[in-house]
Amino acid sequence: MKTNNNLTIIPIGGLEQIGANCTMIGYGNEWIIVDLGITFYDKLGIEVLTPDITYIQEHQKDIKGIFVTHAHEDHIGAIHHLWQSIKCPIYLTEFPAEVLKQKLSEMRWKDEVPINVVNRKQRITVGSFEIEFVAISHSILGACGLYIKTPGGNVFHTGDWKIDETPLLGDKTDAERLIEIGNEGVDCLLCDSTNMVTASNIGSEATVRDSLEQVIAKYENKRITVTCFSSNLARIETIFYIARKLKRRVAVIGRSIYKMLDAIAETSYYTPKFRENVNSILTDEEAMSMPADKVLLICTGSQGESRSALYRLARGENRVIKLSGDDVVLFSSKVIPGNEIGIRDLQNMLIRKGVEIVTVDTEANIHVSGHANRDMVKKMYEWLKPKTLMPVHGDARMLYAQAEFAKTCGISEILVAESGDVVCYSHDELNKVDHRDMIFNAVDGSDVLPLNSLPLRDRAAMSYNGHVSVSFVISGSEMVDEPEVSVQGINLNKKMLNRVNSGIYQIVKNEVAKGSEPEIMRREITYSVKKLMTKFFNKRPLVAVHIHQCA
Repeated sequence: MKTNNNLTIIPIGGLEQIGANCTMIGYGNEWIIVDLGITFYDKLGIEVLTPDITYIQEHQKDIKGIFVTHAHEDHIGAIHHLWQSIKCPIYLTEFPAEVLKQKLSEMRWKDEVPINVVNRKQRITVGSFEIEFVAISHSILGACGLYIKTPGGNVFHTGDWKIDETPLLGDKTDAERLIEIGNEGVDCLLCDSTNMVTASNIGSEATVRDSLEQVIAKYENKRITVTCFSSNLARIETIFYIARKLKRRVAVIGRSIYKMLDAIAETSYYTPKFRENVNSILTDEEAMSMPADKVLLICTGSQGESRSALYRLARGENRVIKLSGDDVVLFSSKVIPGNEIGIRDLQNMLIRKGVEIVTVDTEANIHVSGHANRDMVKKMYEWLKPKTLMPVHGDARMLYAQAEFAKTCGISEILVAESGDVVCYSHDELNKVDHRDMIFNAVDGSDVLPLNSLPLRDRAAMSYNGHVSVSFVISGSEMVDEPEVSVQGINLNKKMLNRVNSGIYQIVKNEVAKGSEPEIMRREITYSVKKLMTKFFNKRPLVAVHIHQCA
């Protein structure tokens, strides 16, 4: 598919769902990719989904590079799963580069990946594209918007962003440069929609520091655990600051935080004070040997993840650290949509241990969102003065909420797209010219396979209807012995087991007597066994038939 010298935008993921953000931007027969992230899943033993990269693979030789806005999993987390199917250069700033290097470190092909570290305001020219990384505030270091210039029009992709005049650690949104870009001309704005459903006030990290200090100070006789997003190093630095001020020592629990600490250590964000904080971290044993009121724990697991450090603490599975009525757990985080049940279950487990829970519901200012609210989005519109708008990063509610809001701000040319739409910009208009249904890929162990692939469809069938295995030996047109039958996932009492075994025996005996070819015999037995199980249990299990022939 050529773009006929039009600016073409194809959202691969990140629209109609939270996460898996990925966008192709094309001009002529050349393309770049903005972000390549994951979304989370909790079915069939699958935890992570990646975007459908069929479009990308079809144009692999024309892909000029992947440009990463920031290091959150929903923007960077699929690269190490999918890069071998794309094999193009990657461009990103220093902190995302360190996070990506960690992800690639276990890949045998890691040295093949061309990682290009760029500076904010640096302009990269690849093919017909000129891309500039523009500093923005977000809840992770090194976040940037992308100013993408092509002969067919100029795009600004915000990535995830907010306005924070006191981010404490990290960059401010570069309003001066954004105003300059607006004056140069933005033909299409792709803007984060995450907070468009609510009209909430979005404070600064500095306000969180003040609020957290006040809350923690109230529990002067308790051991404090603060759980937050491991990628929010400004928040983690704040917790160190508060602990130092309140004369507490800090222990860190959770591998993902240590990975982020390793990443920042290789960047210009690693100040002497931050290094001092890291070097003063207690071991678990040291933390438990100290009085409860002298310790502050930083812990992963704010989203109720079943393998997180806080979840293991709640279940009493940490070998060293044990929680009790002497503990208070502060959730310095929001609830990501879809995680409500997991977080509720985690908090209930903690409460049953006598732990006191503090959340944004009880202390509103102990967390602040990393995404822009409507007032900030309006300011972005004023800075960039876009001719057209395509809302990105969000489900349908969020995308349409931004579209309606933009109309009130004077933007008339707005297109709400879906993942898989092919959108062309021409003559100050956005038009859908094609669409392809996007099918997520599932990360299944070391494999990456479509969510509708046969192995996963089989797994789904087994999860709903169970599994029957039939194995027998034949000699000519006779059975050597009775079939071995195994039934899993279906409740069988002794009477029903006998009926199933008897029914399957008769099915196999009749089919063997026909003397059919083994493949025909297998197909007919499979069909008849499913029919039998439907009759007995109103279920159609997955059936495996194994035929062994005597010489």
